[in-house]
Amino acid sequence: MSYAIVLAGGVPKSEDLLYAVTQGRPKALVEIAGQPMVQWVLAALDGVERVDEVVVVGLDESCRLWSVKPLRYMPSRGGLVDNVLCGVELIQQRDPQVRQVLTVSADIPLLRANMVDHLLDRTTDPTIELYFSVVPRGHMERSFPASRRSYAHLIDGDLAAGDVHVIAPHIVAAHRDLWDALRASRKHVMQQALRLGPGFLAKYVLGRLSVAELERRMEERFGLRARAVVVDYPEMGMDVDKPFQLEICRQALRR
Repeated sequence: MSYAIVLAGGVPKSEDLLYAVTQGRPKALVEIAGQPMVQWVLAALDGVERVDEVVVVGLDESCRLWSVKPLRYMPSRGGLVDNVLCGVELIQQRDPQVRQVLTVSADIPLLRANMVDHLLDRTTDPTIELYFSVVPRGHMERSFPASRRSYAHLIDGDLAAGDVHVIAPHIVAAHRDLWDALRASRKHVMQQALRLGPGFLAKYVLGRLSVAELERRMEERFGLRARAVVVDYPEMGMDVDKPFQLEICRQALRR
């Protein structure tokens, strides 16, 4: 692991709940406890020894962000998948042999270096093309009872999606349609389950679906070797999508 992509391209529209706070500016620049939200994420990556360089997609040098590691900027291409691809392309230009890249959302300001290390310690198999983080409901609700997260209900327990992942660069373009579809239905678990087939959806509805079967079905249906990483830190899934979630993070960082 040498590279991290920080996804900072979201700009809330006038109909979005966060627009009253952002007023047409990038969400990543919302002030939290004295500095932009994305700066907290960069501070976490500063402490991760396995990250040598950081690509920030969606902002530029005028934002005056800082890091102890080299920072490179790329403009937003619009959608999340396009922005990941943008960051990956820059990294591959610099290092064509890169095999894994860390992706981090700019809207998880409670992230800390030890949490990223916790994930990276469990993502060492180079044959896995996607490691996606998930947070158990119990962890999330004990730490952030008012977060109102969405959960997938599996045999393994109720799990919320995290916002820190490890990817093989080639999968971004190769599975573009899948990422676009999952992103469009990210708050609708039933729609995501349907992408994996009616039988898969039926198992989910009946509460008979496991993480292992999810991983197996992704490989069978899409040829994608993926693994869920259950993380112990709810901060990795405590993203800021709504004003009340912003206030949760502000209060936590003030403390």
